[in-house]
Amino acid sequence: MTGLRTLTALMCVILLGSGCADSSSNGPSPGPSEATPPNILLVIMDDVGIDQLQSMGYGGTALPTQTPNIDDIASAGVRFRNTWSMPECSPGRSTLLGGRYPLRNNIFQALGPNDLANSQLSPYALTAPKLLDHAGYQSAMFGKFHLAGPENNVDEYATPLALGWDTFHGWIGGLPASIDTTAGGIAPQGTYTCGYVPRATVAQGAAIGACYTPTASGGTACELLQSQPRGQGDSAGLQCLSRGGILVPDASCQASPPAQLAFDRQNGHYVSPLLVLDQGDAAETAAEQPLTDPRGRGYRSTIEADAAIDWINARTPQGAGGQPWMATLSFSAAHTPLQPPPSALVPSGVTRDYVDCSADGDNPNLRRLTNAMIEAMDQELGRVLVATGMARARDDGGLVYAPESNTVVIIVGDNGSLGTTVKTPFDPIRAKGSAYQTGVWVPLIVAGPEVAAPDRDVNHLVNTTDVYTLFGEIAGLDVAALTQGGSDGQPLMPYLRRPDAAPIREFNFTQGGLNLQLDGGRNGPCVFSNDVGGT
Repeated sequence: MTGLRTLTALMCVILLGSGCADSSSNGPSPGPSEATPPNILLVIMDDVGIDQLQSMGYGGTALPTQTPNIDDIASAGVRFRNTWSMPECSPGRSTLLGGRYPLRNNIFQALGPNDLANSQLSPYALTAPKLLDHAGYQSAMFGKFHLAGPENNVDEYATPLALGWDTFHGWIGGLPASIDTTAGGIAPQGTYTCGYVPRATVAQGAAIGACYTPTASGGTACELLQSQPRGQGDSAGLQCLSRGGILVPDASCQASPPAQLAFDRQNGHYVSPLLVLDQGDAAETAAEQPLTDPRGRGYRSTIEADAAIDWINARTPQGAGGQPWMATLSFSAAHTPLQPPPSALVPSGVTRDYVDCSADGDNPNLRRLTNAMIEAMDQELGRVLVATGMARARDDGGLVYAPESNTVVIIVGDNGSLGTTVKTPFDPIRAKGSAYQTGVWVPLIVAGPEVAAPDRDVNHLVNTTDVYTLFGEIAGLDVAALTQGGSDGQPLMPYLRRPDAAPIREFNFTQGGLNLQLDGGRNGPCVFSNDVGGT
């Protein structure tokens, strides 16, 4: 069965008229003027549609999302306010990093464990890192992958390497696991809906406790933690979880942890099986780390940011014969399950002391939790930019983008927002998982040395496949010649260099459907109710 026959949701809008022009009207985009092409930092936000960001003109009125660092980058660059992706994460990421629509790569929905390699990003595809290799770039990805494998794929856990990345540090699957409501085995299932012990003022909460954390040597360490004052910090339970540990409430440290502690349980955005790969690693030995590995324990956005900082700062500085690089910081936030980040990452205090993380569609905390996770992601992105010299911190806590870093910063969403998190005036019923506006309209921000007249909007039609083309334009490559089968992207560089650039796309396109499985199998529907999106 072909991809077209598996199609269950398709929307293709063709806009004709005098307002549109053929891409040839802008002429070919010249390559960058620097002898060494700019570095690229690609930031992918998970389930963050255009409705979430104030810098894109939305963000909610009653409860606006706080993203000061993204806002500062937007002010230093170009905001593409009419960008479409695909309805779900895997097809959205495959178009962004592979340059082809789902009907050409067979990735129609979020990958599941039963999807065949035919519906995974092919190792023969000219992925973004393989494209940039033609210009001598090193490439790394940090965070969520969800493009191929490990199931039904000959490369299994080595798929990031097979697809061209030199380094991968993150999670190959599509989403964090469910929240561990036992908080590490200390209570019956369903006791702690956020995965940790709350304050003593809440049922079954605690003011103090013994925090046991696995160590790199295979043992455990313990420290006594106390809940911080309300409004000034986190409960002992969240402090412990943020450190990768399990809190035994109202207890002191013992020589050995209590037998019921379950260090082998995943816990949402805090405990996950990390995958760490480098190009020299043997594919047959590629495997996820055990859940007791401290590197995979802690808040995901922080783990992702730390890995990106270390890799970027280890590159040879440009200007001295250094090799250009592309770092993809693929945040897991704000994908479900929704969990409060450490309060230090949420200056607004929007989720302070919340203890209800249940996925009930009527839970009023869900939008606040989403706000908190996006705000925490923004804080970690700001830390990456400052720590790597791409931005400087202002006295008021804001950022000043540093174009002299010779780095292009690209911030984009992989698909629209989840129905329960959608901000007005967007339609939560036709959100993520649907090929309607709220499901595919995503933020796209580009800042860099090629941007003329920054702090402006581009309202022309743009597709995430065009971002793939931009990678090549930044590197000075002829994308059309290198992609022998052709990509579906159009140029973006003219919009960066010329504020008066004419529109290039004559139509925009998005598509969803069913992936290819053995014997005609199919993944479950993405939409479980009127307003709650799935994977």
